[in-house]
Amino acid sequence: MSVVGVPRPPEVPGFPGPSRWDALRLMWWAEQGFWHGASRGSAGSRAFSAFLAVMWWPALPVLLVGQWWALRRRSTRYYFSPNQDAVLALVARRDGWHVSEHYAAEPGAGRGRALREALVPALLAVADRQGVTVYGTAATRSLARRYAAQLPDFVDVGRGFFRGRRLQRVPSPR
Repeated sequence: MSVVGVPRPPEVPGFPGPSRWDALRLMWWAEQGFWHGASRGSAGSRAFSAFLAVMWWPALPVLLVGQWWALRRRSTRYYFSPNQDAVLALVARRDGWHVSEHYAAEPGAGRGRALREALVPALLAVADRQGVTVYGTAATRSLARRYAAQLPDFVDVGRGFFRGRRLQRVPSPR
């Protein structure tokens, strides 16, 4: 059990965790994702992504400290793809597992999708056995539709915090 009463997301063989240097790599992937988002979605989504991409530079020292801390939280598990070109992080909170980060070295190149297709079935099987609800937020409405179509039983449950759409998957009966 984690400190919040929900079990920590499990280790999954073949999906390594982070090294001490990954805070910098993940921050760079986030920056690449902001610029990628600045060219997609509604005008408001594009403007917000561009704002985040520009503000990333002056905020980098604080962001690195925050990322370093996030990598070491006991309630969080990071899953890197076998090729180390995409990552998905789950955090155990009181109400379930939350996708806190999902980045790829080249946003839009299919690396994140490949990671989800290989990793998510194993995670959902454990979530079902342990009765854990899984949550995530898609940056745009179109991404939410794509994730809901690709990921079993994920449904759009409303607006995300700041932007995007909140997705939820309740555990399937045993």
